[in-house]
Order: sequence, then C-alpha cells, then structure tokens
Amino acid sequence: MVQRVQDRLRRNLAKREGGKRKVNRKHTLIAFTGGTIAAVLVALGIYFGSGKLDRFDRPLAAYAAATIFAAFAIFYRYLMWIQRPQTWLYFRSGWRLFARPRSLVRNLGKFAILLWNTIVAQKFIERRSRSRWLAHLCLAWGCLIAFAITFPLSWGWVQFGIAPNGSDYVVEFMGMKQFSFPPDSILAFLFFNGLNFSAVFVLIGVGIAMHRRLFQAGAQAVQSLANDLIPLFLLFAVSVTGLMLTASYRMMEGSNFAFLSLLHAFTVVILLLYMPFGKLFHVIQRTAHLGVAYYKEEAAGGAQVNCLRSGLPYESKMHHDDLVVVMKQVDMDFGPHQDISPVEKRKLISLNQAAAIEGTPYVG
Repeated sequence: MVQRVQDRLRRNLAKREGGKRKVNRKHTLIAFTGGTIAAVLVALGIYFGSGKLDRFDRPLAAYAAATIFAAFAIFYRYLMWIQRPQTWLYFRSGWRLFARPRSLVRNLGKFAILLWNTIVAQKFIERRSRSRWLAHLCLAWGCLIAFAITFPLSWGWVQFGIAPNGSDYVVEFMGMKQFSFPPDSILAFLFFNGLNFSAVFVLIGVGIAMHRRLFQAGAQAVQSLANDLIPLFLLFAVSVTGLMLTASYRMMEGSNFAFLSLLHAFTVVILLLYMPFGKLFHVIQRTAHLGVAYYKEEAAGGAQVNCLRSGLPYESKMHHDDLVVVMKQVDMDFGPHQDISPVEKRKLISLNQAAAIEGTPYVG
C-alpha cells in the first residue's frame, strides 16, 4: 500500500504543477482587482471626506499615502489567502451554516460571544498562557486605539477647532461640528493623550513578548527573525518615537521636534507597509476564523466515518468528505488511504519500516 501511495503522490505532483500556473493567474487577477478597488476607495474617502482636500493636513500626507498602499496590499494578500481551496471551503461552509434560517437567531447570539471572546478579550490566547494573553491584549488594543485616532486625523476626517466661546475645543467630523469640550476637562485629557496611552500599552505588550522570547526555551526554539522579532522591533520603534514627540513639546520646548516627527512618520509608514507581509497579518485573518466555529460545531454533532483497518470512528464524515474534495482540488488524491485513521497510518509506517529493515517489504 505504501508503494501505491508513493506512486499516486508522484502522479499527483506532476498534475499539480501542470495546472498550478493557470489557477494562480486567475487568483492573482482577482486579488489584484480587489486590492485596487480597496486602494481607490480609501483614496476617494480621503478626497471627499476631507472636503476635496480642503481640510487635509499636508504634514500628515505620508501617513495617508501609506494607508492607501497598505489597503491595496492587505486586500491583495487576503484575497489570495481566502482563495486557497482549504481556506475557501472553511470560509464558505462556516458562513453558510451561520446563515441557515432555522438557526440564524441562535447563531447571531453565538456570533456576539465569539466576537467578544476572539477579537475583544482574545480568550483563545489565555488558554495557552496568561502572560501571552496579556501581551496580545496590550498589543492588539494599543494598535487599535492608535489606528482609530491616527487614520481619521491623517485622512482629514477629524479636526479640532475653536468653539464660539473662544476657549473650548470643538470636534469636527468631515466638516460638521459634533460637540465641544473645555481644554482642562477629562475628555480633553483622553483625546490629546490617546496616542500616548496606546504607545504605553504597546510597549507593555512588547516587553512581555520579548521577555518570553529571551528567557523561555520553547519560544526560542520556534521563533524567527522575520516572523517574531521584526514585528516587535517595529511596534517598539513606533511607540518610542511617538512618546519622544510628546516629550519634545512638553518637556524640551519643542527641541528636535521636526526630526522626531519625521522619524516617527518613517516608522509608522514602515509598519503599515509591513503589515500585509509579516506575522501581523494574522490580525486580519482572525476575522475569517469566526465562521470555523460553526463548522466545527456542525461536524462534532454529525455522522462519523470509520477507519478501513480498525473499523473505529476517527473523524466527522463532513470533515472527511470535505478533505477529500479539497485534496482533489489541489490535485492530491490518495484513494482508499484517506479512509484510514491517523493511528492506523502510523502503524502502517512502523510495520513497513520494520519489514524494510528485515529485508522483506510489508504490505498491509
């Protein structure tokens, strides 16, 4: 059986290479189109949201340009990832199960819980380690707060003007006055120090993450410079240079503020352009994982498939059948071997290895 599987694998690989180029061209075209549309929408949002650039802050143009390029890259990579056969099957099946009319109301309630546990509280990390959970929580919410403040300001959507009384600040959104607040109020303190708070959160998260990667052997064994250390260095650089701007105009009478603002802008632009290509992209991918919970729930409560060798159930029939379909889509077909449980497959490997050592091939 092992020899037949090896022969089948070689044939599958040859077929896969033949159809790979055609599939990739189609997927690339879809992803490129989606990324272009996203970039154009962001650019149009900046243009019209800032009153045809009348309210656009020119010194923040680098941030705005970086968000346009980042929008293209994020959507391009997301669409390339979502079109992978296995990813698309999970994505499509999960949300199809979610939208079933007979269980839609219950699924909406479950979706709210999933959104809280997975995105807001990130409890899936807490099950691994409390320190990792705290690091992820600080990094995630520090970045989200910073983006929520920086993007509307750099796009010209939000401005702070002077109220009619001449002393209060007034918040304007897309040229429309929203509300005013005194300069010595708690609201003013939160508004004008929001980016400082976010930088502190990020630095706490970076500190915890770096401590783990420096002193835990398990983390050191699997970490890499590109996937684990560079994202932390970038987040650290953005946070520190941002706090240096505050220190410059509050503690050093604006000394070197122009250089620091340029340095901070450079680190932010690099971070935005790096996001679609590094480990930070998993933040975008996490949203698609919500639908997987419905798939797993449906599979757990459905029929099971039995192993050809042992006759024992080993996985859900829905997952087994979907796996067979996906394998064929990527030109990988193992035939009856896919109907054998992982435990029995390991037994077959061991039996064949032992027989090969003795010089008599084992077939089973």
